[in-house]
Amino acid sequence: MFADTIVQRIGEDQSLTVDQKALYLIYSVVDQSRLPVEYTANTDPVTCGFPALHEAMLLSEQVSQATLEQILTLANRPVLSGTPVNFVSPSGHFRVHYTTSGYDATTVEYAEDVAEYMDYSWATICDTMNYFVPPPDGGVGGDALYDVYVATLTGGTLGYTSSGGEYKPPDSTHASSASHIVMGANLGDVYNKTTCIHEFMHAVEMSYDYMEPTWFMENCSVWMESNGYPEINWYSGWYAEGAIRKPYQCIDGGNPYWYGASFWPRMMALMFDPTAVRQVWENCAAVNGANMWNAQEEMFAANGTTFEQAFMEYGVWRIFVGSYYNSAYNLFDEIAGSWGSPQIFSWHNKDYFPYSGDQGAYPQFIPQTKGIAWLRFKLADYQGGWVQMDFDGRDNFEWNLGAILYNSSGFQFSWYNCDPVSGVKSISVPTAGWDYVVFFPAFMSETSLSANYTFTVSYTTGIEEEESPASTQLSAGSNPMVAGSAVNFSIPSAGQTDLSVVDMAGRRVATLFSGVAQQGMHSVEFDGSLASGTYIVVLRHENSVEATRVSVLR
Repeated sequence: MFADTIVQRIGEDQSLTVDQKALYLIYSVVDQSRLPVEYTANTDPVTCGFPALHEAMLLSEQVSQATLEQILTLANRPVLSGTPVNFVSPSGHFRVHYTTSGYDATTVEYAEDVAEYMDYSWATICDTMNYFVPPPDGGVGGDALYDVYVATLTGGTLGYTSSGGEYKPPDSTHASSASHIVMGANLGDVYNKTTCIHEFMHAVEMSYDYMEPTWFMENCSVWMESNGYPEINWYSGWYAEGAIRKPYQCIDGGNPYWYGASFWPRMMALMFDPTAVRQVWENCAAVNGANMWNAQEEMFAANGTTFEQAFMEYGVWRIFVGSYYNSAYNLFDEIAGSWGSPQIFSWHNKDYFPYSGDQGAYPQFIPQTKGIAWLRFKLADYQGGWVQMDFDGRDNFEWNLGAILYNSSGFQFSWYNCDPVSGVKSISVPTAGWDYVVFFPAFMSETSLSANYTFTVSYTTGIEEEESPASTQLSAGSNPMVAGSAVNFSIPSAGQTDLSVVDMAGRRVATLFSGVAQQGMHSVEFDGSLASGTYIVVLRHENSVEATRVSVLR
């Protein structure tokens, strides 16, 4: 798995004209036989055809009129090979089109399953989570119901959603588009369920703004699978191609990274609550035209933080999974222990000091814009002193530097801005009581130049000479917590502070404090309404995060 895909090859081929690229992207979904063999040989399948179609649609204003007519025709409603049959789903939201003969043949029972799972998807996304419903399609397909077609798809594609040639409501206050869904014939039950909710989420996304970028649409559709069918969990297999194994890629990375980058909306939902992701889409709809980055910045600001702060914390969320998972302070749910382990290169994973290094000899592993690299050091033989990191990133670019200290019972995290001219930052962290320290540089600038860097890590038993992480302290007044118990926390300076309780599924279940807190020690009463069980208390203050586990006894 994870060699490369047809979409990836087309996207990376700089020799293609815009017309060729748009057509080839459409062919990759609707007729791969029309592609030159160099784009199809020995490739991995792309299970969702939406990214290729959507990328082609985003090119539609740049292509010739003749090519535009071709791609709109190819991306429009399919013509089934046999006698078409259709029916309305039990909820009355969908009209399902299928045939029992010819190349696209399926069974009545399978078509009815598609209808059931589409109804469930609507109920989950629109009725329960309060997302926009897809706009009417102007009567195409026979009426205003949403049209789903069951057809035989090739190349490993399970389904796709298309806005090609679809109705764009002229009275819409945002770039809203109708769409249709094509489901593969005779998928297994698991793939049928997850593909239905994945593709319907794409239909919902285009009801907000069909001009928004593919990467976040795909992130959200994969994330929605875990909301609708948490027990299935097959989506986590994509993490091996995404945010865990390739932290050096930008969070807006393309195919197939965008499947395994569903960590990003998942983190938004767990840091705040699931409505945070919907907030992003509402911010997109507030501006007619693509504004995804601003929409995310606005969502984070509305929740008391910044995009930059959340992005740096994202470096912490992605490392405590797989073999690094610890139930004492999990930020994701317990299944995170079964996910692929984070990519920490051998030249960045040491158990001795001093040590000097750089980004490594492999250009593909150098951080891209909004990419990071984890540098991990074992502290077992270096207790009672300080580890100093002297970092030097490429000059005249924006770098941040994070520092994570962790042991078997908790972690502390702080991050810093490097000098904007020299790219330099030196910090010291205390070793006493900690098992490991992980430093991670984050490259924040937009550029085609390589984000090269060097670093030296050393140990001293003297007094630290460089800047040290702002020391927060977090403790439970009693453990287990009982009625009247307190949570105590200390912060080094006045500033924005958030103290929350997270359950073992990674969901915020209580907010104990949120706002500006003054420097010093604070004590707040634990939420007495929580049921008996195990929880994680998370303290966020300015550029720092700390977490510890507590038990509740009622």
